[in-house]
This record gives sequence, C-alpha cells and structure tokens, in this order.
Amino acid sequence: MKLPSGLKRAAASVLLRSRALRLHGSLLERGRAILLLYHRINDDGDPFFPSLPRRAFAAQLDYVAGNYRVEPLDQVVEWLAAGAPGRPRLAITIDDGYPDTVDVALPELELRRLPATLFLSTAPPETGAPLWIDRMRWLLKHTRARTVEAPWLGLERLPLDGEPARLAALALIVGRLKALTPAGIERTVSALEPALGVQGPPLRVLDWAGVRRLAGGAVSLGAHTHRHFILSHLTDTELESEIATSVELIERRTGVLPTSFAYPNGEAADYDARALAVLRRLRFRSALTTRHALARPAHDPLQLPRIPTRAPSIALFAARLAGLSPAGPAQVQPA
Repeated sequence: MKLPSGLKRAAASVLLRSRALRLHGSLLERGRAILLLYHRINDDGDPFFPSLPRRAFAAQLDYVAGNYRVEPLDQVVEWLAAGAPGRPRLAITIDDGYPDTVDVALPELELRRLPATLFLSTAPPETGAPLWIDRMRWLLKHTRARTVEAPWLGLERLPLDGEPARLAALALIVGRLKALTPAGIERTVSALEPALGVQGPPLRVLDWAGVRRLAGGAVSLGAHTHRHFILSHLTDTELESEIATSVELIERRTGVLPTSFAYPNGEAADYDARALAVLRRLRFRSALTTRHALARPAHDPLQLPRIPTRAPSIALFAARLAGLSPAGPAQVQPA
C-alpha cells in the first residue's frame, strides 16, 4: 500500500527523532554503499532548470557527515569489491557540471571537508555552449511564440501561453528528443530555435578554469561523455568517440585521468553491452547509473545504482539512505 506523502514524511520524522535510523544503520545496513546523485544546486527556484536549494544541500551534507563514513568514490568502489565489511560507506556524486557546482557545492563541501565526484560532460567547457537539453530548456523558458510545432516528432501545435504550458511542452519535446540520434537532436534544436523567437540572457556554462578549481579542491573528476547523448542511440563510432573524447579532454585540460563514468540519463535502456565494452577497454574502475538503489558487492562495478537527493525533508532523506523509503521518481534534470 502506498502511503500519502504527508504520512510518509511524518513517519520518517518519528524514526529520525527516535534514533531508530541510527539503530537500523548499526545492525542492518552492513554490506552496502550509498552513492548520492546531485545535479544543480542553487537558490534560483527556476522550474525550467530545477535545482536543490543550497540550504537543503547543506543540511544533507551535515546529516551524512554526522552519520556515515563519507569517502571518495574510488575508495567506496574498492571497499565494495572487498566485500563491503563493516558499516555502510557513502560517496557524493554530481552529474553534468554547472557553474553552481563551483559557486555553491564546492564551498559547502570544503567547509565540511567532504569529498565528491563530478561527472563532467565536456562539451560546455570546451565550446562555451550549453548541452542540447539545456538549450531546449532555455528556448522554452524565453520563447515569445504562442505555439510550437514539431510534426517530425509527432507534436502538433503545442500551446506555449504561460509557464505551465511551456513546461509541459518542454517535457514532451525533451522526451521525444532523447530517442533520436545526435544528428536528429541537432536538426530539431536548430529548427526550433528560430521558430520560438527567443530573447533572453545567454546561459552560463562551467568553464575549464572552474573545472580546474574543482579538481584542485574537494572534487574528483569522472567522465559523463562529451555532449550528453544517450549511448544506446549512437553508432559504434559515435559511442566510442563520445566516451573517449570526454576522457581525453579532461586529462588534457586538467591533468586528471578519470577512472569513473556516469551514463547520460542512466536508465537500463540508455546504454548497452557496447558501452560496457568501451568502458572496459578504457579501463574505467566504475560506472554509475541513475537506477535507484543501494550499491552492494554483488553489483557490477560498471553498473552501480545511486540514490537521488531531492527528498522534501531531511527525515525522508535519512530514511532513503537507510533503505527504509523508496527513492521515488527520477530527478527531472539530465543525468
């Protein structure tokens, strides 16, 4: 039976106050790792670019620092490979790479001396242009058009009169784009840009100076492809190029050779045996999905699950980490 969200939150609060979660952790959580998944962290409150507020991020960091052994991802993966003895360990991961990773996440991590891993898509710092999915978010946020048509996507005259309509159109368009090849995505975004009549401030992207600042601080670097296309929709050549280019650029621009990887979008249908073969050939130690679960020694290190972090309360966040609350729907940000 599915509990109402209010009742679930109240139950989680009771568990947290009663210290039952700590007892559960000491007795039942052994043999598992918690790999946290973050994206944008800022106080913009922009529904077109969803984010976790800084205060919530800080509260979550305080909770994990006080209740778990937080280690760099590579160390947690090695611990899993050794059978995960003792109490659970936790790693913090952030996908994509945005300016707020430097502006907001890094100071909070450094304040608490906590390590994290950024899975970086390298096209934005290399080209200065946002990822395709963020271009679509920007276009739908700032459009002056009243409707949009994309018949080649099976979408006819979507209304754009007001924020709810534009957010609904964004979800539909992005959902269809995720099923296309890179060429199809680029053609669609390029065709929609003039049709939407956009006027707005350009999007900031994370630059290489910011990436180097992260790598020189509390954050390790992992690869997240070059342009964030879904790997299962790529040709063999495109797939290898997307992964290898991200590795090459990270090493060339920062001096860091990434040993961990995160799959764009990260669901089971978003990558295949070809991707696993490329990752093995490039000698990655781990690869992370967006499937929601605690990681265990039996998991393939190239298909590790993660725990999302957009819980509406610290009590639900704590219950989720303890494995006592389902992860819920995936984050609406790109993975």
